[in-house]
Amino acid sequence: MISFLLTLKRMLSALWRAIKDKEFQVLFFLTTMTLISGTIFYHTVEHWSVLDSLYFSVVTLTTVGFGDFSPQTDFGKIFTIIYLFTGVGLILGFINKLALHMGRSKTRDREKKSST
Repeated sequence: MISFLLTLKRMLSALWRAIKDKEFQVLFFLTTMTLISGTIFYHTVEHWSVLDSLYFSVVTLTTVGFGDFSPQTDFGKIFTIIYLFTGVGLILGFINKLALHMGRSKTRDREKKSST
């Protein structure tokens, strides 16, 4: 549990520092808009709840793909194909940028410990 809390603290501090990075801001905005558009689409076309639609959008774009939901309409299937091609790279870029900031956070922590 302590390890989880320390990792969570490091991730939140990295997120706080990353927010100041213009490239991260753009990726964050585009990722948010992509997830919102997918959520609205699946809620409207597939008639899923908003939570189920958001869940499917996140699981799909992070390539986890549990398979508990899948589009039933042809329009939903076509949208999902396009959504995957445009969204996966965006999500991976966002996660990569956050991971880079987390790595920098860990390096800074080590430097602080060694200097004291």
